[in-house]
Amino acid sequence: MFAPITRSMTLTVGLLSLAMSPDLLAETEVRQEAEEPATTLELASTNITADSLGSNTEDTGSYTTGAMSTATRLNLSIKETPQSVSVITRQQMDDFKLGTLTEVMNQTTGVVVQRTDSERFNFYSRGYSIQNFQIDGMLNTFSGLKSDSDTIIYDRIEVVRGATGLTTGAGDPSGTINMVRKRPTHEWTSKVGVSAGSYDNYYSYLDVGGPLGFDGRLRGRTVLAYRDSQSFRDRYAVERKVGYGILEADLTDDTVLAVGYDYQDKQAEGATWGSLPYWNSSGGKANLPRHNNITQSWSNWPLTDRTTFATLDQRLANDWHLKAAYTHRESETDGKVYYGGRGYPNADRSGIIAYRSHWAGEDKMDAVDFNIAGPYSLLGREHEAMIGYGQARHRDNEPYIIDGGVPGDYDKIADWKHPIKVPEFADETTDLDANNSSTYQKAGYVATRLSLSDDWHAVLGSRYGSWKTSSSTYKYDGNRRMISSQTSRQTHNDVWTPYAGLLYDINQDFTAYVSYTDIFKPQTQKDVGDKYLEPIVGKNYELGLKGSLFNDRLNLSSAVFWTSQDNVAEVDDSVPPGPKGEAYYKSGGKGNKVQGFELEAAGEVLPDWNLTAGYTYTHSVNGEKQRNNTQQPLNLLRASTTYRLPGAWKALTVGAGLSWQSDIYGFGNRPVGRDATGKIITQRTEIHQEAYGLVNLMSRYEFDKNLSASLNVNNLFDKKYYNNVGFYNGVYWGDPRTVALSLDWKL
Repeated sequence: MFAPITRSMTLTVGLLSLAMSPDLLAETEVRQEAEEPATTLELASTNITADSLGSNTEDTGSYTTGAMSTATRLNLSIKETPQSVSVITRQQMDDFKLGTLTEVMNQTTGVVVQRTDSERFNFYSRGYSIQNFQIDGMLNTFSGLKSDSDTIIYDRIEVVRGATGLTTGAGDPSGTINMVRKRPTHEWTSKVGVSAGSYDNYYSYLDVGGPLGFDGRLRGRTVLAYRDSQSFRDRYAVERKVGYGILEADLTDDTVLAVGYDYQDKQAEGATWGSLPYWNSSGGKANLPRHNNITQSWSNWPLTDRTTFATLDQRLANDWHLKAAYTHRESETDGKVYYGGRGYPNADRSGIIAYRSHWAGEDKMDAVDFNIAGPYSLLGREHEAMIGYGQARHRDNEPYIIDGGVPGDYDKIADWKHPIKVPEFADETTDLDANNSSTYQKAGYVATRLSLSDDWHAVLGSRYGSWKTSSSTYKYDGNRRMISSQTSRQTHNDVWTPYAGLLYDINQDFTAYVSYTDIFKPQTQKDVGDKYLEPIVGKNYELGLKGSLFNDRLNLSSAVFWTSQDNVAEVDDSVPPGPKGEAYYKSGGKGNKVQGFELEAAGEVLPDWNLTAGYTYTHSVNGEKQRNNTQQPLNLLRASTTYRLPGAWKALTVGAGLSWQSDIYGFGNRPVGRDATGKIITQRTEIHQEAYGLVNLMSRYEFDKNLSASLNVNNLFDKKYYNNVGFYNGVYWGDPRTVALSLDWKL
């Protein structure tokens, strides 16, 4: 059942009363008075204030940031943003060796990471899958992110939980993830690192940047990385290549132009498609070991991303700024997958059937955005405003592939424990289209931060635009002549998405807020008739309290949230899967509701002690008041902390991380008998994963100011757990204990 609203309100109101308590504030004031005055370090013509944080997090040593703009596009501090936000800084990524986006999200407050197989993953927030992604604040219109990005090229990753229709165009109740790239530095810097870990996991990187000429008015940066890794899963290995380059030029004293390119190529051997079977043919647990990977070494699912981008920052009169940005991204894949993910194991280790398919295609995206922002005066007070326009187009296509035919027993796996070598199936990729689709959206947007009084502020915004998509499927005869085509379209014009937040500064350290956002999200899921489902519509409310202590180096937050929405897609169990195993969907109807609360602390608790910790309670029900999204935990706790030892041990930093979640469950088809023909009869049955916690450890020793060594241990107690339950009638094992040793050198 829903947690009573009074239960979650009590936490926020409790923090509110503490914020207003003179005793608590007295403790803060004592510490602030005891601290030494902030020192200023002068590097050429650049002044860096030690205690002051900006938006960039690299080389700050901090677990928080001074400003972010993912929620509203206004450059606000976390306390000034009337929504729940988290920022994973460069320091936290380096401390815990969070090398991929999934690893970062596994340490992010309120975000659940679930894998459906070795190559696909989903992020969930507030009960729903996150589908809104940004890179440097630019909208990514791919269906999901596609690749599990290497994080070596990012300065920080900002996460907004809740609807962000103002900045993403399609308001989604889950949230938005914004990956902010590293920028060139004004002074020469270079970093080199190598690491070796469990299961032959080898990684190396080079990061160089600085002035290139014209008295530092032209700057550049290059990041290269390479990973070669085996796995605890049989026959699985990954090779990843990363390249990133950016040039930044001061065209005038007021104009900065940047152009860049990033490249990520992932090649996977022994790729899987789905989960491991959970039940055997007798209806008992199959108990397949977590290292088991019923595939072939040639089974692969490669993915290559190429992105070209440009930005222009122009300083205008009266502290106004014009920003323009353009992004072109291409993603392609061409691989064949063969994986034993269906069926029910027999006592003689037979009974498993392979999924197989040839995945090939290309996605392209173009996005452009520009806005102007700055201060203005009204009724004797200073305010901020921003107005802009953006549009994005995404196209993808899959080629028509002619099946070369296979023997009748090709998909049957005689022995799941010791699968014999199976030759790669033959087919032909033509230059004809099998499927293609396109999505186009455009919108104008406006936002303002109003100073209503010394203590009251409002953030108001609105987005107005259109969204349209179409997809086509083609069929051909034996002579490659088209015999039929089917096209689905949906268009939504005059879409208005309002945003409103009201903030009250209780004192200089604590701010209470309430916010409202519309939800409008067109859906790409289709029903059995190949028709798009109607868009999700709804409302998102949030009430919270935020604190910023110790010169904004520690951020605290507490929030209560509730969401209502209609037309949420649900898998249609009444019809069989499509020809490629794809699911069909139906509308979940009206009245889907999500309610919960969050607590988070991030930043520097004491000098040399960094912390990020967050707890989230999320409860979701459908229109019949029945709990849905049961594969997501009700309770989620994330915590990471590091401490640099004092005195003679100052060269040593130690830390730990904890990730705990309550139980989850899904459903699958369990065998309960056989009919007269010997066919297995199944019954819908729950698959359950008990609550569990994972502990990570880190330590770093600095030999001098240039060289350091790190030791990281993940899943310290080697906990066995299912990361996903019920998907494809099976389970997906989480990672076992791993150990990695790293060496990092910097100039």
